[in-house]
Amino acid sequence: MRLSHILYKVENKEEAIKYFENLGFTVTPGGYNHNIWFEDGSFIEIVSVKRNRFMLALLKIFGKGSMANKLKYFQDAEYGFIEYSLDTYAENLESENKILKELGYKYNSFEMKKKIENGVKLKWKITFPFDLNIPFYCGDIKNYEKYRFPKNIAHKNGAKRIEKLVWGVPKKYIDDINRLCDDTRLELVEGSGFEKIIIEGLDIDVFEKKYYRNKDIGSY
Repeated sequence: MRLSHILYKVENKEEAIKYFENLGFTVTPGGYNHNIWFEDGSFIEIVSVKRNRFMLALLKIFGKGSMANKLKYFQDAEYGFIEYSLDTYAENLESENKILKELGYKYNSFEMKKKIENGVKLKWKITFPFDLNIPFYCGDIKNYEKYRFPKNIAHKNGAKRIEKLVWGVPKKYIDDINRLCDDTRLELVEGSGFEKIIIEGLDIDVFEKKYYRNKDIGSY
C-alpha cells in the first residue's frame, strides 16, 4: 500500500483554513473536513473532532467497534498531526486484510460513502484495525479515484508533494506496518506519533510545531 493522507487536528476549522491559506496552501472542501492536496494524490486532512459518546456507542452497536476506538483516540489526541492513512493499489482490501489476519490483528472492514461539493457520490472500502498502532486504510471503489482529486493542484508557497513522513510507533509494530506499506515516503521509527514531515517545494518547515488552541489562530 501507499501513503494516502495525514490527519491534522485543529480546534477551529474555519480559522485553521485561513491560517493555512495565509501560509500559501490551497485548501479545498472534502465533505465535512477540508484538505491540502498534493500533486502525487496524497493530502493533509484538516479535522475538527468533537466529542460524541452517542456516535461511539452507535458504531459499536452496528459492528464498527474498531472505528469507534479510532474516533475516541482522535477525540482525546492533542492538536496537530494525529494519524496517517494508507491506500491500496488494488480495487479491494482482500490481500491487506489477509495480511492483518495472518499477523494476528483483529479489524472491521466495511463500505463508506459521502457526497462531495459537486454532488458526486463517492464510495470506498475502509479497514480499521482494533490495535491503534496500525493505521486504517482504504480501497478504491465507485468514483473514488476519479473524482476525489481536485484538478490543477497548485500552492502559492510552492508545495508539491509529501516527500517524507516520519512516524513513531513501538518497535514491535515496525515490521508489521512495513509489510502492509511499501511506500518509501513513510519512515517508521521507534517512538510515539508524529515526528517529522518533509514537503517538496517548501524551504521552511511550517509543521514543525503543533497547532494549539489560541485566540490568535496560527501563532504557536
